[in-house]
Amino acid sequence: MQLNSRLLECFHATMTVGTVTGAAELLNTSQPAVSRSLKQLEDATKMKLFVRTGNRVAPTHEAQLLYEEVDRSFRGLKRISRAAEEIRNLQQGKIHIACAPAFSQGFLVDTVKAFRKSRPGVQTVVTTRQTPTIAELATSQQCDLGLAAYAIEPEGTEFEIFTDAPEICILPLGHPLSSKREITPGDLRDIDFVALGNIDPYSQRLQRVFDDSGIPTTNVLEVQNSLMAGEAVAQGLGAAIINPFSAFSFRHRNVVFRRFSVNLKFSSSLLRSKFRPSSSLVDEFRKCLFDTRDAYLKELEILLTS
Repeated sequence: MQLNSRLLECFHATMTVGTVTGAAELLNTSQPAVSRSLKQLEDATKMKLFVRTGNRVAPTHEAQLLYEEVDRSFRGLKRISRAAEEIRNLQQGKIHIACAPAFSQGFLVDTVKAFRKSRPGVQTVVTTRQTPTIAELATSQQCDLGLAAYAIEPEGTEFEIFTDAPEICILPLGHPLSSKREITPGDLRDIDFVALGNIDPYSQRLQRVFDDSGIPTTNVLEVQNSLMAGEAVAQGLGAAIINPFSAFSFRHRNVVFRRFSVNLKFSSSLLRSKFRPSSSLVDEFRKCLFDTRDAYLKELEILLTS
């Protein structure tokens, strides 16, 4: 006789409740059926597991040792069963998203916070990288989703525009330009300005606006990302023109938000590999990304008109 799950189930039930009768009731079967299974288990293991006295059985030392192993296995099966149910109900798993720095400070945290309200058992891994690396991670299936800072469509990925909102001007609280509802390039003449490094495509585009208008800027600081530019503005170093998501991260700081008269789109892309199977969990997280985006832009519109 070979070991099988039914024999171990009868053994586990008998050891757990202490009697064959109780095990039969627990398993919704007959007492003779449980007794036969216990005898077959002894034959299969070649060990005496119970001492029988009339209608009663008492476990041997060998039975106690075997029960410890069987019980661990049964508890493991219960954990697997619970995990399967949680996965089926999208309550367990892992989401890996690679994102540009513009989304890393507040936006992704708010997205995960919203996502966890209905999916508390899901772990989210956020990797912050520059756009070329995000494209590589998405293409090579090393992340579930890639949120890039430019409108790109790498080969081997599914691509959709995530944002196409204009960049905005942020000013220190009390700045002379804060009385204006809209800032023009000319307004920034001789104004202390925090600039992004000249290797940044968005910075190059903005510089062309100033050059075409013949307006020199007074760059008091040059930084490599929009989050540092926002921090510099919050500490009063000067004005800056940055993407709306980085700017929104500073809504509780001493800054003022104003429209920029030149429409400079901040176009970002949401990527996923064409060859990585989609899942309901990833689809749900994608929805949270778009919902959080819409909430950000709606609140930013209020700040721009206040």
